[in-house]
Amino acid sequence: MTFRSHLLACSLIMAVVLLPIQVRSEVVFRAGPEIYYFQRDKEGGSKQTGAMYGIRGMLERIQPCSLYLGLDLFCAEGTIKGHSGSGRALSSEITDVIYEGRIGYMLQNNKANPSFIIPYCGYGHFRETNAFRPPSPLPFTFIDTFDYTLIGFLSGFNFTPLLSIGLNFETRFMLNGKSKLTNDPDFDDTTLIMNNELQARLELPITYNLSRCRCRTEVQLVPFYEYRHFGGREGFPFDFIDTKFNLIGLRFTLGCRF
Repeated sequence: MTFRSHLLACSLIMAVVLLPIQVRSEVVFRAGPEIYYFQRDKEGGSKQTGAMYGIRGMLERIQPCSLYLGLDLFCAEGTIKGHSGSGRALSSEITDVIYEGRIGYMLQNNKANPSFIIPYCGYGHFRETNAFRPPSPLPFTFIDTFDYTLIGFLSGFNFTPLLSIGLNFETRFMLNGKSKLTNDPDFDDTTLIMNNELQARLELPITYNLSRCRCRTEVQLVPFYEYRHFGGREGFPFDFIDTKFNLIGLRFTLGCRF
């Protein structure tokens, strides 16, 4: 399936599920910028770093002691620079696109300022374009794609009716990881297979509600760390080289609860 068909399928599924239950539950929409430091380490000594700038949209169905549903759409781009294992200068333009759907169950206590936890599972798609630019030795472009299943949890403690601080964790299990190599001056476009490895993401969301009317607004500040690993694998005419990524960043969103 193409990116557009994946996106359409996720949107239709969420619309079909959310609309019938919206009247009796709370739906939250959040959107805002996400900025992070990006470090790419490739086996053999190649290393690149840089800043990425993106935007994330989130739609969630949240109701205490009830079904949880979530949908995330994310896109970011930036320039990373560094050096190859032989010391040659590298520069490339990175574009990340991620979308995922989640389903779980919200558990909440009955105290005056209740805490909550939402264990969930889900499915998503990842696409990253890494286009090398001068002074890189060769103008390769790598398009890395994979689907993934995921498990994780969202949590939080409401210190007051307006302020909540939580801990979120998610583990992703890669499926059918592929890397398409284009713009090679000596070979036709080539698709390499990568070994499927684990990805993980840790977030510390701080949420403040701005109003208490029916259509409530909120702001959320989320420091996060994310680890990605694309496993090395033998292939033809090239091997896919084991590659690891470390991301440290911050997301700021404005939300509305219906």
